[in-house]
Amino acid sequence: MSRDPMALAEEYALVWDVRAPQGLADRLFAADVIDHNAQPGQGPGLDGVRQVIGVYHGAFPDLTVTADDVVASGDRIAVRWWATGTHHGDQLGVAATHRKVQLTGIDILRFADGRIVERWGEANGLELMQQITGPEA
Repeated sequence: MSRDPMALAEEYALVWDVRAPQGLADRLFAADVIDHNAQPGQGPGLDGVRQVIGVYHGAFPDLTVTADDVVASGDRIAVRWWATGTHHGDQLGVAATHRKVQLTGIDILRFADGRIVERWGEANGLELMQQITGPEA
């Protein structure tokens, strides 16, 4: 891997953040990237990644994401990330609740020619849905 793994992880976290610069996903992901943990209805490749980013930005228009830990090995990096946002849009059929939520996850990314070519990701979606639909704090 020719680039600094921490810099790559920070760019990966930023691509999900609403503050991401225009075109970051195009620079970071290969056009034919394989998402091994695609969201329901997600299309293939880079277009599918852009689609899911749009869904999250629509549901959480103030979404911020940070890379907390990074482990690199060969052509892969593992990123433990943390996200916060306010639920202002539909999320899996749940209308906006205007609740602030936190979510954590771990993604493993494989790089080739400086771009992400495969992604495996795990996030605590149940925790997210409980924050959205649970009793008021």
